[in-house]
Amino acid sequence: GRFSFYGAPTDVKVKKSDVDGNYRYLEIVFSNLSQSTNAEIPRTAVVAATIPEGTDDVVMLVGSSTSNRWKRGSEKAVRDTVGSFKATLAPTTGMKVRAKQSS
Repeated sequence: GRFSFYGAPTDVKVKKSDVDGNYRYLEIVFSNLSQSTNAEIPRTAVVAATIPEGTDDVVMLVGSSTSNRWKRGSEKAVRDTVGSFKATLAPTTGMKVRAKQSS
């Protein structure tokens, strides 16, 4: 989702931070503005972040749900999904890049 589409997230707190090998996992709670109700909706998110070997770029996966749904069972699905995240450098290719010709 686009968490800041209707305004920047508020009440952002990192509840937990763990490192497992080359991956950092963050559990974050925050609120974002709902367009339909114009109310702050509390959310819980899990972030997996890594820098694949051979690059300086950070690759992340964010999974979240509303805090109500988190407590009613979506926590397991989000954690399982984020926990399965793996990022590796794409293999190099011998193919040549052709520039598109403009019409």
